[in-house]
Amino acid sequence: MNRTYRKRIIGIILLVAVLVALFFPLQEYFANRITHNHLRLKGFYLEKPNTLDVVVMGSSEVYYGYFANEAYRNTGVTSYPYAFAHNPVTFWKYELKEILRKQKPKVLVVEVNGAGYGNPPKPNSKNIGKIGKKKNKSGGKYKLYSELAMSILRDSMPESDNKRQMLKDLSRFRKENELDRHLPFLKFHGQFYDNMSSDLSKMEKRGYSSMKGIFSRISRRTQKKEISIPINIKSESVDPLAEKYLREFIKISKQMGVKNILFVRFPHKITDKKGVQRYQRYLRVKEIVEDSGCEYKDFTTLRNEIGISSNKDFVDREHLNANGARKFTKFLSKYIKDKYKLKKSVLPKTEEIKWNRGVKYIDAYYKYYNDYPGKHTRLNMLFKTFPESTSVLKGLREYMQK
Repeated sequence: MNRTYRKRIIGIILLVAVLVALFFPLQEYFANRITHNHLRLKGFYLEKPNTLDVVVMGSSEVYYGYFANEAYRNTGVTSYPYAFAHNPVTFWKYELKEILRKQKPKVLVVEVNGAGYGNPPKPNSKNIGKIGKKKNKSGGKYKLYSELAMSILRDSMPESDNKRQMLKDLSRFRKENELDRHLPFLKFHGQFYDNMSSDLSKMEKRGYSSMKGIFSRISRRTQKKEISIPINIKSESVDPLAEKYLREFIKISKQMGVKNILFVRFPHKITDKKGVQRYQRYLRVKEIVEDSGCEYKDFTTLRNEIGISSNKDFVDREHLNANGARKFTKFLSKYIKDKYKLKKSVLPKTEEIKWNRGVKYIDAYYKYYNDYPGKHTRLNMLFKTFPESTSVLKGLREYMQK
């Protein structure tokens, strides 16, 4: 072996050694970091007990598309998004118990995205309606068990019998997701660069969430052209396990005394064949919800009525941007108030002051968000997010003083 090859081999060995040495500290970082999801859930627990009249459950569609301060400005009704990334239907009953432990909402709104996760049976499959061993697996792009979702919920929930029961019940799913467990950087939904531990500390010191878990981005890609929904489109099956958990969630909600529960589908764009199939899947979710005696509303087909622009009001086909969220929140909050005949929330003076300040924050937020592209390069916007961080709040206060 000549000297050149020997040097290359030694160099490769040294590089591998360095990477291995860095791997475990990085693993610790990814496994324990704090994201905007943690802030949102922690903020819920900081809300004064029994002061929220509406709680909105769901996954990323909710925190992108629903701004509680905007809802309060438009209706005077308090609300909060109990939402986090990849939130599957398998977790909902535990979240419900957490919500009802702290609040007595007059209306519970559930965005149904997580009910469409998993592996739907193929059309004409003999396995439709069966929950066999193979069909119980949590796979698919959006899983019925996600290590990301579990870590967020587990780390945000206070210790309780409900939390211990959740971890026990869902332990079997963890065995199917060993890769997520041992390589945590794979699980963070494109947010590996966030670490908001100092923001969380400051929020806890402040004693409440100023922006009620707000989050947004600016679109970094060209918006794809939409396709029309076929006439007389029919539903397609969901994962049998997802259907089982959805029916169980509805049953438990009624048993726990939730009088008004509204299942919704936030506005989406349909841009390809897979989008049509997803739409068909949520038609099946609608059938399950209505068959269980609950109400369902799909706002994807009401975008013109809401005033949402396909090209200007979306981050991507699944998520509204801040401007779209403003329009949709105004529409949804008024819809809920009128439908359930809600009156303005009655609050202690100290809480009313916080909510009124939140309205000023949300006004500044829109200006800050819309001014950002004109002041920064596309490279700056590549990883830019707009959560309730210390830096964003500082920027908002500057706008509020102008």
